[in-house]
Amino acid sequence: MRSLTHSRFRPLAILSAYLILTLALTWPLARHLGAAIPGDSFDGWQNFWNLWWVKVALLERRASPYFTDLLYHPKGVSLWFQTLNIFNDVTFLPVQLAGNLFWAYNGVVFFSFTTAGFGGYLLGLHALRRAGARPGPNLHMAAFLVGAVFTFSPFHFAHLLGHMQVFSLEFIPFFALYLLRAFDSCPTSKVQSPTSEIRIRKFPIRNSLLATLFLILAALCDWYFALYLGFFTLVVLLWLLIRRRLGWRHLLTTALIFGLTLLATAPLLAPMVMESLRYDFMRPPPGQIVELSGDVLGFLIPSGQHSLWGAWAAGLRAPLSASPSENTIYLGLVALALAGVGAWRWRGRLGLWLLALITFVIFALGPMLHIAGRVTAIPLPYALILKLPFVDIARTVARYDLLVMLSLGVLAGGGLYAVMERVTSRGRALPLAAGLIALVLIDFAPVPYPISPPDTPDFYRTLAAEDDGRGVMNLPMDWDRPGYLLYQTVHGKPLTAGYISRTDPRTLPGRVPVINRFRHLAEDINRVDDPAAWAPTLFGFLDIRWVILDRYKMPPSPTRDYNEALIRDIFGHAQPVYEDDRLTVYETPPPPEIPRPFVEIGWDFGALQPGPARAVNETAFFVVHVPQPGDYVLTITPAAGSQAAWRLEDAEGGEIASSAGGELAVSLSLQEKSKMVIIRALGPGLKIHHIKIDSFP
Repeated sequence: MRSLTHSRFRPLAILSAYLILTLALTWPLARHLGAAIPGDSFDGWQNFWNLWWVKVALLERRASPYFTDLLYHPKGVSLWFQTLNIFNDVTFLPVQLAGNLFWAYNGVVFFSFTTAGFGGYLLGLHALRRAGARPGPNLHMAAFLVGAVFTFSPFHFAHLLGHMQVFSLEFIPFFALYLLRAFDSCPTSKVQSPTSEIRIRKFPIRNSLLATLFLILAALCDWYFALYLGFFTLVVLLWLLIRRRLGWRHLLTTALIFGLTLLATAPLLAPMVMESLRYDFMRPPPGQIVELSGDVLGFLIPSGQHSLWGAWAAGLRAPLSASPSENTIYLGLVALALAGVGAWRWRGRLGLWLLALITFVIFALGPMLHIAGRVTAIPLPYALILKLPFVDIARTVARYDLLVMLSLGVLAGGGLYAVMERVTSRGRALPLAAGLIALVLIDFAPVPYPISPPDTPDFYRTLAAEDDGRGVMNLPMDWDRPGYLLYQTVHGKPLTAGYISRTDPRTLPGRVPVINRFRHLAEDINRVDDPAAWAPTLFGFLDIRWVILDRYKMPPSPTRDYNEALIRDIFGHAQPVYEDDRLTVYETPPPPEIPRPFVEIGWDFGALQPGPARAVNETAFFVVHVPQPGDYVLTITPAAGSQAAWRLEDAEGGEIASSAGGELAVSLSLQEKSKMVIIRALGPGLKIHHIKIDSFP
């Protein structure tokens, strides 16, 4: 405790304390720093891949990391909405080069937890001093609790399961600290006009620039953070307004901070905004934001990761919506009790933090009130927030809990200080404070924390030695398993598909025949009669050399049966090039000299329905691919019961043919090997059952 009172060594002592607690509360991770990552072996591998991919993009390819052809090869996919958390990827690149990916990933973990704690400590010092706390060991112990509540919260540990972009929340308290310092530097006297009274020299430039820096760094970890901190800033301005202290300088300081942030991040934000205006795949489907909202009881039920009562708590949490990593928003009974003491003791002097706590609890509950896993019909204020531009892209509303925990930490720190002040003897106050901090940590503790060593099959190390840039199609592929990304960091070959943060409908696996049967586990409207006959053409089109069936990714089930049956249809009696208890690997046959014609359906068709059938809402496009220019027959069959009239158009809008509602067969004289065709519905309810292209008889 003495080091906490000695100014020379205090920062180092505080950082060391948070680091030691991080090592203890994430145990046994410290024993496996170079060979495993913390978490549940799911999203963590996506962020593990992010670290690897940014290294490949920047150092090997000298290219932007925001597009890759190593996923969804050969066309590739945009990564503007990927959880790249580019700050971590670049900052820990030297660690990756000096050690390995595991060292880099775990370096992010320890940096985040330690730095977030220290930032919370500094914020606690500032907030409690402003409230009237006297300098001394009591203040530093109280501020230490602020950082401990924030960085060791169940929320933080829940997202350590794999969400690197979320657990990298270390810049949040630093932004709050320098925003408040900047506002504190703004005179509160009334001004006559923004031109006659305000002087540039009076602006809090230094603190404003530091707030800007930390806002940028937070955004480069997760764009959600920029949104959250924007709302936090509005809460601070509202508090100033309530206290009748809001002036022009506060508004201009806010404009300066967020204006500079927008300017600095514009090269990254502009492409995202353009994508979101052209497409809507990054927006969650209806109901998902409600599903990923917090539950009232979630704030009171302990984490299912808890060392002692986690199993009991997990049973109570079972009815809550979303996964444990999203519905874990527990406040902590000890921290909540101390926060109650702090709110009462300091009343208006910590009123900002009480207002922030209440505001972000309400935000975390989402647009509709959840109670014990039941979505009520009671709307909440966030339903109005969702009407703001682009806010609906942030689907996981429960993550506002990070600001709840920051606010709770400040109030709890105030409560601890009040308790210590009641104890007249310093010899009793410090042990009491240490005991209360220990109780808070025991209430949060997830020890032993789960870790995930890699499960990479040996075959992928053999594959890495192959001097061939063609792609790998991992099966099953009905949804994207992040383990395939882990394996790619070993073999380095492009993947036909890949786990990305927002599924992009423009990618090819779900749009070309045969391959889309693996994707959907069903035939689509561009199906072909004989998968084995068309497979060499389509493997060549997607530049696939290896097809790898992984039985560990699909235990005995209809999924396994479908994949294995389709593989038998395609490869027949061909011998796999590798096989063990887990993997069966086939090498694809060479593309035929004369490829077969096929149809690539567009991304603007409706979702695949049984039949098969896809709806056409106004227009939908497809592309016909043929082996050579010439005459072909295009046949389009509407789904049963679909009676809407429609017509075919070329890419320029010229009419090709029309139908009153029945099947249409039209001759096409193609001058190129591919041609886009548009279906335009002339009435509601149009659904297509089959599209095929044949050589002219």
